[in-house]
Amino acid sequence: MNVIETERTLLREFNLADVEKMEEMYSDINVMRYIGAGTVLNNEQTKKLLEYWINEYYKKFGYGMWGVECRQTKKLIGQCGFNNLPGNAGIEIAYLLNQQSWNKGLATEISSETLKYGFEKLGFNTVFALCYPQNIASINVLNKIGMIPEGHRTFYGVDFLFYRKDRQITSTI
Repeated sequence: MNVIETERTLLREFNLADVEKMEEMYSDINVMRYIGAGTVLNNEQTKKLLEYWINEYYKKFGYGMWGVECRQTKKLIGQCGFNNLPGNAGIEIAYLLNQQSWNKGLATEISSETLKYGFEKLGFNTVFALCYPQNIASINVLNKIGMIPEGHRTFYGVDFLFYRKDRQITSTI
């Protein structure tokens, strides 16, 4: 099921046929360097993670990480979506793309539409983002989509830059 469509991508729920393609990304240290604790995942870990999204997370919350598919090639090129931060710290937007998809504006495209979906369709009032301080590309994406830096926070044993964006309430007066 497609959840979000952008000009160049489709964001959809993962399925188990995605394990091999996601393992390629999750096992690439360059892709995973700035994701979570910065470690790679093997096939078994990838399968367990996708099963968790598919069998639990989507059903429990109505959102999660979605696969990002190139509209033109129909190939899986990454993921984007929402996580619940540990300790009830809020909803996080997160994304990753395979290396072939870097530096093309895709991260901005998918995260912008995902953020809009979170506010308009899921009713989120505030969305957060975590970013490694040395991840300049992601800092640029977060700035482009209107996220505001709010200092540093530690999650998963890592010191992250902490960003936030609040839903814009428009007056009908």
